[in-house]
Amino acid sequence: MKPLPAICLLVCLPALALAQTAPPPDTAAKEQPFEPVLAQDHMGAGRIGVRIDFDKVTGMPVIVALTRGGPAADFGFRVGDVIIKIGKNYTSTLTQDEIHLALRGQPGTGVELTVQRDDDPRFVVRSVERRILLAGSEDMTMPPMSEVAKP
Repeated sequence: MKPLPAICLLVCLPALALAQTAPPPDTAAKEQPFEPVLAQDHMGAGRIGVRIDFDKVTGMPVIVALTRGGPAADFGFRVGDVIIKIGKNYTSTLTQDEIHLALRGQPGTGVELTVQRDDDPRFVVRSVERRILLAGSEDMTMPPMSEVAKP
């Protein structure tokens, strides 16, 4: 092999490989774009059956009650769960009205919620299907606990 092409292969190729694998510094720090919460997309009568309140210190939405027989209760959400994300949107980037709106939609459509439970560092991610809930549905602030799960 000739010396000039060999030097180019030894010096240039590793530098090119490293340059292609590292992301540009501007895109590495930015979050992925979120999906805008548009009113026309959330005009349906479907709900997931949660009542939320906003923490006074952090401003994060917290589930304070579940509708008996509602989708959120059926899918294992609990009172006290802090909603971190709704779909692709972090709740810290949304207003309170946008959070309430994002939980609504057409019956039969789904919404993915990411919640944090009891200061556990792991997040719980579940998809919930919106349903039409009866007007007189009872809220549960303390859902029944299984006797099997008790320590």
